[in-house]
Amino acid sequence: MFHNKRAPLGLLAALAVAFLLGLPHLGSEQLWFDEVLGLTIYRHPVNVVEMTTYLAQNENHPPLWYYLMAGWTWIFSDSPLAIRFFSVLCTVLAVGLLYGLARRWFNRRTATIAALLCALSPMSVEFSREARPYALLTVLAVASWFAFSRWLDASGDAWRRRAWLCAFAILTLAGLYTHYAYIFLFGSQLFCAGLYLGRAAPLRVESGRVRRREFFAAVFCVLVGYAPWLPVIATNLSRQYFHPDTLSPLADTVMPVNFLPLDVLFNFLFFPAKWPVDALGRVLQGSLVILLVIVVGLALADAWRRYRTQSADVPGSKAVAHPTPGNPTLDHFIILFLWLLVPPLLLLFSPISGRYSWYYARHLLVTLPALCLISALGIDYFLRWRVAVLPTTMVAVICSVAFFSFSAPQYFSNDSRWDPQHQFADLTAYIASQDGGGRELIVGFWPDYRILLDYYYRGRQTVGSLVPRSVYSNQLEIVSGAPRQTAVEGYLLTHPNIPYERYRLPDALAQYDRIWVVSVVPTLYDLDIALAHDGFQPTSVELPAGQHGYLFRFDRLNDRG
Repeated sequence: MFHNKRAPLGLLAALAVAFLLGLPHLGSEQLWFDEVLGLTIYRHPVNVVEMTTYLAQNENHPPLWYYLMAGWTWIFSDSPLAIRFFSVLCTVLAVGLLYGLARRWFNRRTATIAALLCALSPMSVEFSREARPYALLTVLAVASWFAFSRWLDASGDAWRRRAWLCAFAILTLAGLYTHYAYIFLFGSQLFCAGLYLGRAAPLRVESGRVRRREFFAAVFCVLVGYAPWLPVIATNLSRQYFHPDTLSPLADTVMPVNFLPLDVLFNFLFFPAKWPVDALGRVLQGSLVILLVIVVGLALADAWRRYRTQSADVPGSKAVAHPTPGNPTLDHFIILFLWLLVPPLLLLFSPISGRYSWYYARHLLVTLPALCLISALGIDYFLRWRVAVLPTTMVAVICSVAFFSFSAPQYFSNDSRWDPQHQFADLTAYIASQDGGGRELIVGFWPDYRILLDYYYRGRQTVGSLVPRSVYSNQLEIVSGAPRQTAVEGYLLTHPNIPYERYRLPDALAQYDRIWVVSVVPTLYDLDIALAHDGFQPTSVELPAGQHGYLFRFDRLNDRG
């Protein structure tokens, strides 16, 4: 009796792991571009209308996360530790919800393994330390599937069933207003509902017609609630994907088209993102791919075994028994595999796949809990199949130690030591120490770096970036001041496929005696040529040891003209 009433130690362990792994370097790691950009939006005491208007015109994300962070920073301050701690709590909540979902569908050991895998996932740990909406996106994904499955499983009590459906609609709307990647997850849920409601008798005690009306009403409410943001999506798509042949967005030329499948395979979910791309790193990643295929195959075998067993219980019928907590049916496995497979497929066939490639692989964090749960099913089935029944605690400890040992470099690495985008505080301090005299301009080679420079720099020079005056314009201008991204900054004209001499440098450059250009690549392509033509002498500056960026100095020639 005591055993049945004791606290779920597996859940407590998973929550503790998720929390503790989110703490290293949480406050010491320097903010990078995306974090700084978000901070400049929600740190100022503006009203909701102004914030929404700005996000609709200039941001690539919906507004809910910014609303929440505005309230969060108002209460807890906007220090790096404070703004990142919100993501840590979201990750802990996601792990707890995944445990509850797995415990309801399967068993305590499967739930414990799934929760620990989610807590130990390098991708989960990485974004639990980042002040961005991805951790919140994962929470909403797990919570919406939990509410959706409870609605599918519910019977008898119509009010309770409809309450779960209302919760699903609210969570879905929240997810859609958090990130556009949630559209892919919502697509998998619609596909799942279509399969479920399309059967002749979805439940033995409820009419399929009633269920269909309920679900259609919920989807209608979600669409109505999301309708105000649809014009924003249309505007962003037209701005990003339709442009003259003479001007290609930088993202179209940097990465190969349809690179995403390989990236999802080698650098996503369980694979440490910071392993070096060398022979050892690829061997380790390839080994994990093989193990992942094995455990997914075992999960499929378990699903087939349960299906055959349940079908045998109903002579002459292939109907699936009504699901009950702790008694999984084929429905649960179908939901799980749809959750895992449909969002990546929708992403691969969307315009995002070819345009942004690896950068948007992180948006598939909405499928991470499903992969963790499928892997846990495979591990649990293998243990029951080959190793008899081991205690849950022993299994959890073995899995956790193995996974922790493999991913330790990811957990405890400080990006400020190796990532140029996390070194701008040190870089700006070095620039400030270089007193060259006269009026100086610090230029970020990409607009990201202008924003980081403007955020960290406290010296006397002006910080700016050279960007087109308007979308598709050949005339460049200096953008400086408040570090907020503008719509045209995504078209920075500094790429070999877009020769810089096509565009006119701003006349305002004549006001400066010296220009510093910060870059994370060792070449400026044609920017140095354009500046030389404008009367500046280029010099490469050697940075102190440990700095991984590149700094170029351009001094105005006295005999120009």
